[in-house]
Amino acid sequence: MVIEAPKQTNSMAQRCAICGKGPQYGHHVSHSKVHTKRRFMPNLHKARVTIDGRTQTALVCTRCLRTQAKSA
Repeated sequence: MVIEAPKQTNSMAQRCAICGKGPQYGHHVSHSKVHTKRRFMPNLHKARVTIDGRTQTALVCTRCLRTQAKSA
């Protein structure tokens, strides 16, 4: 009998450390035009960023990563 570890869920809030972007809400719209609620999650990545003069690893949305790269 093989016992597998339980699935890890991301208990942290899905929020950008720089701009604060979080999940947005909308609808799936099927071919029959049935509207079902859904969530649009932000595209977050772990990155080393400087926040308040300290370099730290944080969850940052790709838009912020892009603007950080442009300004550097």
